[in-house]
Amino acid sequence: MNFRWDPALILGIDLGGTKILAGVVDREGRILSRAKRSTPAAQGGPAIVTAIMECVRESVQTAGASLDQIAAAGLGSPGPLDADAGVILWSANLNVRDFPIGPELSQVLGCPVVVDNDVRVGGYAEYRLGAGREYKNVVFAFVGTGIGGCVVVDGVMVAGATRNAGELGHMVIKAGGPRCGCGSRGCVEAMAAKTAICRRIEKAARKGLPTMLAERIARKGRLKSRDLAEAVMAKDLVALNEVQRSAHYLGVGIGNLINVLGPEAVVIGGGIAQALGDHYVDMVRTSARTIAIADPGETIVVRRASLGDDAGFLGAALLARERFRPSEARYEIHSTST
Repeated sequence: MNFRWDPALILGIDLGGTKILAGVVDREGRILSRAKRSTPAAQGGPAIVTAIMECVRESVQTAGASLDQIAAAGLGSPGPLDADAGVILWSANLNVRDFPIGPELSQVLGCPVVVDNDVRVGGYAEYRLGAGREYKNVVFAFVGTGIGGCVVVDGVMVAGATRNAGELGHMVIKAGGPRCGCGSRGCVEAMAAKTAICRRIEKAARKGLPTMLAERIARKGRLKSRDLAEAVMAKDLVALNEVQRSAHYLGVGIGNLINVLGPEAVVIGGGIAQALGDHYVDMVRTSARTIAIADPGETIVVRRASLGDDAGFLGAALLARERFRPSEARYEIHSTST
């Protein structure tokens, strides 16, 4: 079959430390396909590119298209990055350093590729099409294996002088606290991310505290967000305590950002928020408001993200369209269903 290049089709890729997601997105922001692969994080840049391309080919095929029809691609990647050059400078979750992932993918795909921070592109999707679309000033926090964030001020995504701004997970909120993957101690991520929750649950299990998660840790070696959600639903006291601790410390970080930035809304996403639902967001909100003196009337909205796992690759695709085909960048239709 002969294919014709179609300027309506943009590819979005979400590169994470454990998984890769890819999807084809049309000019209205609708997702036409999705595909998923595990990230060979320890194997370095070439292996990661190979896995991305496997994921991309499946996604393009599922959309009923070919690579020849893709006009441009966007990639959300852990950082820090040289976004202009499309280079991953280094990453705590990927075995790469100074890796030109944008140029490498552009060469294989045969189309231009824009690279930006993975959390920033997820936040951009939520801002344009998801839970933040009603506002012009928003703080986004994504809680998963780690914690990332981004900020929109007056409708503009804040990147800062280095294009790496928005790392709210690495605000220090407990001096001398647990060591974070970034090397500091007491970061929001070290106190509230899934790795922090699981580390404390494992410690409790070693002490002999009763928890349904001890067997899962012994069997699988790690916990997934849904394991935590099931334990919370079962009123497992160890899980409840550690989830509440996570929500408290995330709320402390968000409360500080409310005091500094005074946003209209805070949107909380990521695997933990998605699995634990609005109850987790309610706890974060309660914690944030205990220190958010810049919101005495409690008018700032704190809500859960709405796009789930789609946010990363969808946001990357939206950024690519705006960068390479700005005349077609319109997203009034807020559908993300296939």
